[in-house]
Amino acid sequence: MMKEKIQTNRVREIFCGKDFLRLCSTLLLFLALQCVVFAQGTSKITGRVLDERGAVIRGAEVRLRSREGVKLFARTDEQGVYAFNGVGPGDYIIEVKSRGFASQTTDEFHFERGQNVTRDVKLAVAALSESVVVVATDTPQRADEVSKSVTLLEDQDIEARREVTLSEALRGTPGLRVQQQGSPGALTALRFRGLRNFDTALLLDGLRVRDAGDINGSAAPFFSDLLPTSLDRVEILRGSGSSIYGTNAVGGVINLVPRTGSGSPRFEAGFEAGSLQLFRERVQGSGGIGSRAGFSFGLSRIDVRRGVDGNDEYGNTGGGGRVQFNATPSITLSANFYGTISNARVNDSPIALPAAFASNALNPRAVEGVTFQPDLNNPDEGRRNHLLVGSVKLSHRVNEILSYSLAYQRVSSHRRNYNGPQIDPRFAQFYPFGDFEFSNTNNGLTDTLDARANLRLGRKNLATAGFEYEREQLFQSSIPSFSPVNNTTDRQRTFAVFGQDQIFLFDQRLQISLGVREQFYRIRAADRPGLLSGVNAESSVTGDGSIAYFIRSTGTKLRAHVGNGFRAPSLFERFGEGTFGSAGFVRFGDPTLRAEQSVSVDGGFDQRLSNDRVRFGATYFYTRLQRVIAFTGFAADPLGLGRFSGYQNQPGGIARGVESYFESAPLRGMNLRASYTFTNSDRRDTLLGLQREFVVPKHLFGLTLNERWRAFLFNLDLNYTGSYVAPVFENNFPFRQANLTFSGYTKADLFTSYERSLSEKVTMVLFVGGENIFNQKYFESGFRAPGALGRGGVNFRF
Repeated sequence: MMKEKIQTNRVREIFCGKDFLRLCSTLLLFLALQCVVFAQGTSKITGRVLDERGAVIRGAEVRLRSREGVKLFARTDEQGVYAFNGVGPGDYIIEVKSRGFASQTTDEFHFERGQNVTRDVKLAVAALSESVVVVATDTPQRADEVSKSVTLLEDQDIEARREVTLSEALRGTPGLRVQQQGSPGALTALRFRGLRNFDTALLLDGLRVRDAGDINGSAAPFFSDLLPTSLDRVEILRGSGSSIYGTNAVGGVINLVPRTGSGSPRFEAGFEAGSLQLFRERVQGSGGIGSRAGFSFGLSRIDVRRGVDGNDEYGNTGGGGRVQFNATPSITLSANFYGTISNARVNDSPIALPAAFASNALNPRAVEGVTFQPDLNNPDEGRRNHLLVGSVKLSHRVNEILSYSLAYQRVSSHRRNYNGPQIDPRFAQFYPFGDFEFSNTNNGLTDTLDARANLRLGRKNLATAGFEYEREQLFQSSIPSFSPVNNTTDRQRTFAVFGQDQIFLFDQRLQISLGVREQFYRIRAADRPGLLSGVNAESSVTGDGSIAYFIRSTGTKLRAHVGNGFRAPSLFERFGEGTFGSAGFVRFGDPTLRAEQSVSVDGGFDQRLSNDRVRFGATYFYTRLQRVIAFTGFAADPLGLGRFSGYQNQPGGIARGVESYFESAPLRGMNLRASYTFTNSDRRDTLLGLQREFVVPKHLFGLTLNERWRAFLFNLDLNYTGSYVAPVFENNFPFRQANLTFSGYTKADLFTSYERSLSEKVTMVLFVGGENIFNQKYFESGFRAPGALGRGGVNFRF
């Protein structure tokens, strides 16, 4: 006891006394000395940004990147000139983007201290974008060097498509199934390569974002409300990424990259309105603060006042921002923020009708009014979601050999689902005993500390080592209460160590990446028997390897990737419990659950033709879910607590298929993107063995045509989703499940915009268009989708 008191007093002395002041003084002196050193340096990288005819481009964004973590930003001046001063020695890439032009990236070049290097960059309208990708290895790489399957969505692409939500902007991505169950704000699923919704990881600037209050501990509850606010781009990794990004990175990873401000401040404000009485207002801006700092922010508000059935109101306010400060060209301190506050009225789920069980077919056709009743309007059922994400990160490139980063992030989520006694009179026959009233609250909190170090082992090898600490907690409250221990908070801590080695051979034509990660768990139950509080779960070990070889003479890249994915058990899966009628109190969680684990393999090629104005490629993928967590009726009871049903580990299913893409810039101002994915995905049924996976179609096709002509911009999005099987349940005893086959559909969106300069500093953009312009009638798992919709608006840039 005395020893603990002495230690506590010592901690107070450090953080409240002279030692703390000495520590702060030392850090400030270190930063000051670094600033002086770089201020004395004469090293400079400069150049001009020009268009195809040699005219200068003003206000272009220029980024200087290195694999070791250097990330500097600048904008071109009135003469189209950019400059980076005091740059340390190393290997760098310059990325340039400007509105109306295709982004371009230079080849990697070596820079020595004391040099003055000039690098001019030409941007073209008739070209495909070349960008730097981070999500594949968590270090910057040119797109043609990446050894994994990656897709990049620029902010200009999202703007041209006039998408209101991020999920709709992701449609057409190879291997990705997007499902929105009804009006905007309804439940949305993002499934990669035939896997489950919670096998998708979400990142904000490279740090994992997930909901500790979700049943599966995933980011799935956020997908419905994500808005493309103040984003520079969205990076998409298809395939496993758990060795770098941890839990849930099984099928794919979506990395939201915030916009970074530099140069003169720029602002935008816009308003739009359309069908479903949809209104959207937004404002955003970015710019530099002196020569070393920058800011960006965005705020958007969406209102839907009449959903598909005339109700289903939805409101969502989303915002994001970033501030960065470069103490020196090698020391950067940045902070990110992202949040959404939404309120939605939701419908009751579709209902299986008797005819669905009369057929001998394994998966009978879904016919409205015959085999199923579409979703039913509920006047007083809804959800309220709050998401707040904040992070701070310090990056320091010590020298040409060593660099490191320290990051902290907090994710706070508040979800409330509720239902009242009211019933829509049109559907009273489906509620013979009235409606069930409830109010469920789930609040999740996740704190993450991430530390990484990069070590250059010569110019052909970059090694990374890292440590991650994550603390999560879940608060649950139910009215009426289904548990004798209502209003409780459960906690879980995880520790992870990971490493990665990137090898570049034959003038960087051969790229090899190897990674490994081990994750440890510490759990703490709330108001549970003492036996549970002392239980610790087994650790998880994952590995990853990829290789790519670029044949420059033909513009061909061959690549292959093999890796493990894992998903940590959620707090609900570990400690879930409830009271169910005559069964009384039931415990269905298992603190001893092992993490889900998978193995995935993919291989393919990427081809470039016609001076990089044509690109296409294909990838074969295979994923086996070796161990999953499933709810079963006869579950094991490892702790002898009287559990007879609940979550337990068991073998999972298999997904395999082929994804392909084609990109071309055939004419000046025209860009064409197309993708096709074939997926054969099976889930494992306890009694029947492998069966077709729910909600996953065998065929997906996407096409985006973007044409700029003078002041006009035309954009056509066409997406085909093939038929699929989805479960629909009866609404009364014995609550049977019907697996129905829903027909495929084609969704086409067309938007046109007109841009006009009102003055030297003010530009107006008018746009008008429609969604589902062919007025296709279709259902997503029995939920009615919107028909043809129109929308128009105005946007001002300052």
